[in-house]
Amino acid sequence: MLDRDRQFAAPFLAAGEQLLGAAPVSLAPGIPRPPEELLTPRRPSELEQKLARPFSLLRRAYAVVNPVSAGVGAVEDRMMDAVPDSVWHGKGMAGDWHTVAGRLVVRLHEDGANGSALLALTDRRLLLLADRAKLWQLTEQHALQFELPRHEVAAAHRNAKGVTQRGRLDLHFRDGSWVGVTTPLPSAADELAAAFQAFGS
Repeated sequence: MLDRDRQFAAPFLAAGEQLLGAAPVSLAPGIPRPPEELLTPRRPSELEQKLARPFSLLRRAYAVVNPVSAGVGAVEDRMMDAVPDSVWHGKGMAGDWHTVAGRLVVRLHEDGANGSALLALTDRRLLLLADRAKLWQLTEQHALQFELPRHEVAAAHRNAKGVTQRGRLDLHFRDGSWVGVTTPLPSAADELAAAFQAFGS
């Protein structure tokens, strides 16, 4: 566990609660985006609204200057969108949107989490802390995005796949659902798996 991850998680611990492991994670490929009706609408900040128009103009200018590359990119995007991620990467979760796994995925698509968070495991809970720093803030600003009591977590299994998912970890819950997450480094996934073993003992 990196010191920076320990420091990010520390403010969210209750008195006497022990941190067993922490690492940044992202939702594994193959997990579909939750239906929009399940997501809490996010209102763009005033700065984001001001920046949206210049970025839109830049995209249009690029298409005018380099129409071939822009056209090829658009076709590639349509092809990728037409084929579910699960075809390329395998299954990323099991359970509907009302299971623990489903609720976790929904939360990681809300409040600017963008499918990523710091996973912290304590002797009492599983925590997902999302960085909600604004564009002008130079340091990460974490907030509690999702938490789960210890008794609702069944197991965590290392499930390395290919090149892009060497740091994959599948989280299994007591309701029978599960979700895959990936860490930037395989060693971080190994450390989290060991922490989950201590968590379950």
